[in-house]
Amino acid sequence: MSISTVAGAIRHARKVITEWTEAGFTYWREEHTRYAVIDPVITALGWDTSDPRECHPEYWRFRGDEAAGRADYALFGTPDLDAIGNGTTEPDVIIEAKSLNVVLEAHVEQLRRYVGAVLRMHKGVAVLTNGGEWWLYDLERRGGFPGKRLDPINLLEGNLGESARTLNEWLDRRKFG
Repeated sequence: MSISTVAGAIRHARKVITEWTEAGFTYWREEHTRYAVIDPVITALGWDTSDPRECHPEYWRFRGDEAAGRADYALFGTPDLDAIGNGTTEPDVIIEAKSLNVVLEAHVEQLRRYVGAVLRMHKGVAVLTNGGEWWLYDLERRGGFPGKRLDPINLLEGNLGESARTLNEWLDRRKFG
C-alpha cells in the first residue's frame, strides 16, 4: 500500500493509545491492542483481516508432538483456502500480539516456537508486537532466531515516515502475492 496510508494508520494508533492512556484506562488487554492498533496497521498494509484466505486469526497447526499454542495472526499472500485448510502451505507472515506496555523480550521464545516447531516457516516475516513496539524477524536471514530480528520499530516515539516505510517494506501485502 502507500506509505501515506500506513503513516495514517500509525497516526491513528498514536492517537488511540495516547487518548486511552491520558484517560487512565488501565484495563488494556491484548484484544484492545489487536482491534484498535494492529488491525488498522495490517489493513493499511493491504491485508484484508476479514478474509480467511488472507488472514487467519488464532492460527495453529501442530507438528509432531509440539503443542505450542496459537499465533494471533497468520497472513497468506497466496489465498488458496484449500491449501491453507489442509496445511500444504505455510503463512507468509505470523504476528504474535501482546497487550500495550507488555515487555516483548519475555515473549520472543513463544514466537520462535510458532515459527520453528509448529509452523516450520523458512521464509517470510514473523512479528512480535504490543502495538507500540513492532519487532520484525526476517526468516530468510541466516543464523539463529535472535539474529533474524531487524531493528525494532516504535510507533509511539519513532519517526512516523521511517516507521511507515519500514513496515511497508517488510509487510506490504503485495510483497507476498
